[in-house]
Amino acid sequence: MNGNILLTGVTDGIGLALANLYTQNGWRVLGVGRRPAGDGQQPLRPPNVYLQTDLSLPGAADIISALLPAHGITRLDALIHNAAQGWVGPAADHPSASIDALLATNIYAPITLTHALLPRLIAAHGVVAFVSSVFSVLPAPEFAVYNASKAAIDGFARNLRIELRGKVDVLTLWPGATATGIHAKSGMSDARIARLRRAQPEQVAESIFRSVRRRRSGATNAANSLLRWMAPRFEGILDPLMINAGRRKS
Repeated sequence: MNGNILLTGVTDGIGLALANLYTQNGWRVLGVGRRPAGDGQQPLRPPNVYLQTDLSLPGAADIISALLPAHGITRLDALIHNAAQGWVGPAADHPSASIDALLATNIYAPITLTHALLPRLIAAHGVVAFVSSVFSVLPAPEFAVYNASKAAIDGFARNLRIELRGKVDVLTLWPGATATGIHAKSGMSDARIARLRRAQPEQVAESIFRSVRRRRSGATNAANSLLRWMAPRFEGILDPLMINAGRRKS
């Protein structure tokens, strides 16, 4: 399977690794990122296409959809929603403007972009994949809004999978902590980042690539699969553990 793929969040981390991987495997990549195309950061070269758009702004999905005909895109074989924003700290301290931007990027943009591109995906019997997080089902205080946004997108994908059965394959991918810029951008301290056990973006991208090729949802490694299995079964144990960890930290 190859063809045209639209990736969001291609200028860094998992998105950049995915863009490189799909290019190496003969796909034409249409990459979405916030950085201006001329700043030397974006990795895409012809025949790939870089679409500079801030997904947190109203109308981003319509802007992207309107740009595709100029590049001859009438069919879309795959769409991977990878772009995300985060914020670290007590929910009570989370600035309202940051909440709005996070929810717009993590929930509203994937939903509206999927809606806008569905005709092209249906024409190709394509795949739409949502990069969620293993923390969508795990307690992680100080990440409340981010985790809620990932849980919301899990729910959207689950329902869409049933609605589009036989037309488009809808996948959800669950990575864990990954060595990308999102932690620093979210306000996490260098010392706390250094303590995280993080996978490399290239490893996560390889797992996502395999899942999309097989058209199957899944966590990005065995440990994340185990965590997803444990979370709903051991909620009564996990929550007190997080409370005790918070007390030790304070």
